Amino acid sequence: MKAQCGLKKVIDRMREKGMDVAVLVNSSNVRYVSGFDMPAAAGWMGDVSEGLPMAAAVVSASLGEVFLAASDLYRNMVFRAGIMDGEFYRSFTHLEVNDPEENFAEVFRRTLGKAADGKERPVVGIEPNDTTLVVAELIRKAFPECSLENASQILRDSRYIKTLEDIRGLKEAARAADASQVRLYEISRSEGAYTELDIWYEVQKAASQAVGAPVPFVGELVTGPRTGLSDYPLGPTTRRVEKGDIAIMDISPRVDGYWGDCSNSVVFWAEPDEEQRRYFGAVRDAYEAGLAAIRPGVRFNEVNRAMEEQYEKHGLAFCSYQGHQIGCNVNEKPRFTYVDDSVLEENMVVCIEPQMYTGKAGKTGVRLERMLHVTGNGAVELNHFPWGL
Repeated sequence: MKAQCGLKKVIDRMREKGMDVAVLVNSSNVRYVSGFDMPAAAGWMGDVSEGLPMAAAVVSASLGEVFLAASDLYRNMVFRAGIMDGEFYRSFTHLEVNDPEENFAEVFRRTLGKAADGKERPVVGIEPNDTTLVVAELIRKAFPECSLENASQILRDSRYIKTLEDIRGLKEAARAADASQVRLYEISRSEGAYTELDIWYEVQKAASQAVGAPVPFVGELVTGPRTGLSDYPLGPTTRRVEKGDIAIMDISPRVDGYWGDCSNSVVFWAEPDEEQRRYFGAVRDAYEAGLAAIRPGVRFNEVNRAMEEQYEKHGLAFCSYQGHQIGCNVNEKPRFTYVDDSVLEENMVVCIEPQMYTGKAGKTGVRLERMLHVTGNGAVELNHFPWGL
């Protein structure tokens, strides 16, 4: 299978490091090299597969290809992704005795053999934090004299700067997030009887309708005095929304293996009070300062400091980190913190999310976040939903 995505970047780095084969089981890395987006949760299919990898991508540096070994329960999903040459192990049958581990071992050994391209002592890259003992032992049985190396760093390096395909995928995820935030904004402008869960269902539906398919969705919706507590996630719950409540909605939809991430604060069915205006104004000014500071060559902690200065102008104290990069994972390095001195580069995609909370002394919290594409001329917003105030 000659995949698109970041496969060429990964293979180039493997060759630079002298790595012959990379075995990838992390779902984000599998998506990046093969184009196959595994379900967010395997559910019963994972249960009957007894914890074995539902899909493993095995990259061959010499052949310039990636080979997919997956559960037969994912067969049609793989085909729908346009991958017609994967190999599949039988996870379950009700017709005869079945040994998923033995079936996986047979398919995985065959896939390893193809990827090694005749090498008897290959250098094999694995993901140390994701590779199970079963997978490691099978690699050792297939190649008793192989060397095991860390492939995770190669994937991190490859995914650090986004490809055009990555940016297209992230724009689609941002579009789904926009649909959800617009729906929240609409509800906040038209009084009704809603619980937090009612609104959550509405914004989930909006994201799925924008994409035309069910969208996996994580995040937080919290309303009223609880917004003043920085204790993610505090909602949604069955709490009934009241007139004058402020809300924070921080959402991360996943579309075809890419994540969106954005946050907004709204006030329901009333003019904001003085505390709400003060906190929203401080956080909005911090966002605008961060947006203006982002350009190639600037360090992440310098952007962090630019946002902090705005809090100080409003007489408020810095209380949290201020954002991160995004891609096939929702919260990727580097991050906007005091200590991260990584340098912004063209074609990164980042999220800045300034935020401020009263704590128990008040009843207000504000978090504002949009996705930004770093270009040679500065940051371009990928989200276009309106701010809540």
